Amino acid sequence: MNKLAYGMSVFILSGALLLSSCSTNLGPETLPSTTPSTEPTETEPEVTVTTLAPEATDPASTPVVTEKAVELNGRLKVKGANIVNSQGKTFVLKGMSSYGIQDCSDFFTAEVIKTLAEDWGCNVIRIAITGDAETGYLKDPDKYFDPLCKICDMCINQGIYVILDWNVEYEKAANENKAKAVDFFTRISSIYSDSPNILYEIENNMIQTEESGKIKDEWTKNIKPFAEDVIKAIRKNSPLSIVIVGAPDRGLGIDTISKTKIKGDNIAYACRIYSSTHGVEYREKVQKAVKQGLCVFVTEWGLCSDNGEEGLNMGESDSWSLLFEENNISWCNYAIGSNFIDEANALYLLNDKYTNEQKDAHWPDGIITKSGLYVRKMLLKDYETQDETSGSEPSETSESAATT
Repeated sequence: MNKLAYGMSVFILSGALLLSSCSTNLGPETLPSTTPSTEPTETEPEVTVTTLAPEATDPASTPVVTEKAVELNGRLKVKGANIVNSQGKTFVLKGMSSYGIQDCSDFFTAEVIKTLAEDWGCNVIRIAITGDAETGYLKDPDKYFDPLCKICDMCINQGIYVILDWNVEYEKAANENKAKAVDFFTRISSIYSDSPNILYEIENNMIQTEESGKIKDEWTKNIKPFAEDVIKAIRKNSPLSIVIVGAPDRGLGIDTISKTKIKGDNIAYACRIYSSTHGVEYREKVQKAVKQGLCVFVTEWGLCSDNGEEGLNMGESDSWSLLFEENNISWCNYAIGSNFIDEANALYLLNDKYTNEQKDAHWPDGIITKSGLYVRKMLLKDYETQDETSGSEPSETSESAATT
């Protein structure tokens, strides 16, 4: 989605995590090159910020969730329109999505993952792998592969699930980056072949420009063949993991693919929804897909518009959250991890009254946006009884909360 301000473009994972590099688990033929990049170093633009801090510093958040989602639910499966746990019971994944990995700087640390799991109630974190030949993963895979592994390791250590989302758009042909996608998923699935924590997402926004409009037969001609080749690579190493495949029409054509689903087990289908842009017409599409037996996963859901510029629509967000709940639809809210100032962002990472809290996580309400407060309350809904006994209630979303 379009950004309304500038973000940090260099991803350097925090040294706080005392875990070995996951690349050491690979054979030399699968390792990224050690040759230093000859590309010019990307420089960060100067950022001018209007501070939106409250007058007083709020107390830090505290843990509410004590359970470990993966310990309780084990390896997940797709059964009809639902995701089920290892006991065969319906299980709904709920969590946060990152911004593009190159925009997240050193945000994701072990303490941040712990905060999202225990203080916010996330049982899944989605890591978006974005970019093109000039920025992000495609420009420098060597730079981002190990940090991605370390985020997976932190999620595993915390006992939650993680979605690795290949969200690299194409410009001219759907298969122009297929070899790089196959390479990435081959390497990452070989590392986490036995892990029940890892889910793999293959695109939910393949076409690069909205101006090009809908592509005729995009699912059968572009997305499905691309996904089938990538799934083959994943299945060689990780035959039981859930794979999520993006729907056509930038993730909105979820109702058009039930008759031409990808063959195989444990495949879900991704939808991309923004409350200020997508209303009842799109809820009907999602409902239709569910009734047709499609396992729908809204891996990217924002409370604002899909360009981040038209405000939060709380009424439509309520309608979407109700649809998710009534249909056992898993979802990830977009987004967290960058200092972008847009209405999708869950945090004010440039709020200078909370410098320490930004790094230490357990964020006080003053650093959380209206979107973030709303989603945190949704995530903690199932734990309200625990909140009452622990004395830590999820914050109400209020009109007085500062907005982006």
